[in-house]
Amino acid sequence: MRRLLDTRRNPALLPALAVVAVALIVTGTVLIERNWMRGATWEGYDAALVIVRMVGGALGLGVGWWWWWRAPANPTGRLLYLAAASDWLFLIGYCWPGSRWANDLTWVSFLTEPLVAVIVLSWPTGRPSRRLVRIVTWWTVAGAVLVLVVKVFSRQPNPSADWPGPFEALFAIPTVWHVLDPVQALATQALPAAIVLVVLVRRRRAVPPAVRPLITPITTSGVLICGSLLIVHLGFQVFGALLRYGPALTVWPFLTLLGGYFMIGFVALGVLVGARRRRRAVSMGRQHREVDLRSAPAVITPSAAAAAITGDPTALVRYRRPDGTWIDAAGVTLPEAAASRRLLPVLDETGSTTAALEVAASTPLSPLLADLAVSLIAARSANERATAFADARRAEVRSRSRELVAATDSGRRQLERDLHDGAQQLLVGLALVAGLSVRRRAPGADTLIDQIAGVRREILALVDRATPAALADGLAGALHALAAVCPIPVLVDADGDLPADDPLALTLYLAAGEAITNAVKHSGAGLIRVHLGIYAGDADLRVSDDGIGDVADVPPSIASRLAAVDGSVRVTSPPLGGTVLDIHMRRSTDPAAVTA
Repeated sequence: MRRLLDTRRNPALLPALAVVAVALIVTGTVLIERNWMRGATWEGYDAALVIVRMVGGALGLGVGWWWWWRAPANPTGRLLYLAAASDWLFLIGYCWPGSRWANDLTWVSFLTEPLVAVIVLSWPTGRPSRRLVRIVTWWTVAGAVLVLVVKVFSRQPNPSADWPGPFEALFAIPTVWHVLDPVQALATQALPAAIVLVVLVRRRRAVPPAVRPLITPITTSGVLICGSLLIVHLGFQVFGALLRYGPALTVWPFLTLLGGYFMIGFVALGVLVGARRRRRAVSMGRQHREVDLRSAPAVITPSAAAAAITGDPTALVRYRRPDGTWIDAAGVTLPEAAASRRLLPVLDETGSTTAALEVAASTPLSPLLADLAVSLIAARSANERATAFADARRAEVRSRSRELVAATDSGRRQLERDLHDGAQQLLVGLALVAGLSVRRRAPGADTLIDQIAGVRREILALVDRATPAALADGLAGALHALAAVCPIPVLVDADGDLPADDPLALTLYLAAGEAITNAVKHSGAGLIRVHLGIYAGDADLRVSDDGIGDVADVPPSIASRLAAVDGSVRVTSPPLGGTVLDIHMRRSTDPAAVTA
């Protein structure tokens, strides 16, 4: 049923509903004009009441159709449309002459008031609770049964051919009708109206000031309808003679009946005004919601706004990063929510979770407040989420920078120790030998030259072993450091690792850095993925992006670097399909090869 009523899945539904609405209005207008008065002369107040009811029904069909189209995921539009359609069907059945079946069409009027009650009590989410649905359904069924019993004893003594009695009118016992009719009117009209009136007033007083502008229009409509029903039924059933209810309408009965006759119109106006007040558009999937926050107190962050709306001072807005971790508005990484907390997700247009409202599990949160809080977060999540990501990246860059500086200092000190303990001692020894040779004038130049060559080779070996500081924690850590300083998101997936002294680590690190730099400069990508695979005899590196693609050849610098170590590189880059750079290198377990 939900799919059938979804205008996004059934684009022909809205035109069909418009045609049905026009047919109901035209048919009802013609029949009312001809048969409402049952052959009597139209009176001024009677005509005014009928016109008011027709205008209200037309408003209900129009506003219900508009809201059904504007917010297809919100049931308010279709509920209002169905309520207005049931009222028009009642008018058509009441004014259709010569048919008992048409007379029984008036039973659809039992749907109008329950639908109106659900609309006013579930606004603005349009999602009534199961308890409300059960109460309204059972009350409607009980009222229909009571009215059926009343109609059984209300058969007309001499029904005309044009206006025959209904099928259920079996007995003409006026006494029973006069006893049961006030009971059913009070039970099915006055008492529900009183209950809904109390609920509406208490609900408006209970919600925070920021929410009241959203529910004030529909609350006002509900109060007018319920007040009118109470006055009419209590006045007619209890104080009929005092208030001068009779066959001929006067000003006072006209005013008291106005709320009941314009019931659909009041609700339609409330929905229309409430929808216009929801100024701030929020995209939630394909559903558009608008929230008016003009009366909300000034807040600094979405977390403060959520805390003000939900009444939970511990409320916190989380933002989800592409790698699945959570951060707060300041960019600080957050752990997963504890069992004593609950998350209300905020979805983007693709249905992915981009943020979440975290509240205490013990916080009583009505659907109305939850909807408003989530809508508020969604309205500001784009800017706040980007700011949080930038703060998190800056913090990560600062941390990586400190690690790089520390690693550089450590490497420099280690190099100093190596030179002091190795080459420096040899140079001191050479200086002593040279001095002695000069003093003794002994032949030893060849030996001295060989020793100097040995010192040179040791210094060159030390320089060759001086790897970049980023590789201090291995190749995987170095790739994560590259990702941290990249201006666009980089996801690193490492299956294995190479230590800093591995002969392939430096080559793969430099190739990955150049590939990431090329993607940032030329591809226009929004996301880069780096995959490192280290196996027993092979090492693979893949750098891919979602940019414009159309790269014809492997960058020459990467190709020459891989050729020097007997590695292979391949690029796949269809136009508008991103770029994938695959690097494959063989790992050698021969010590001689490693040394070479």
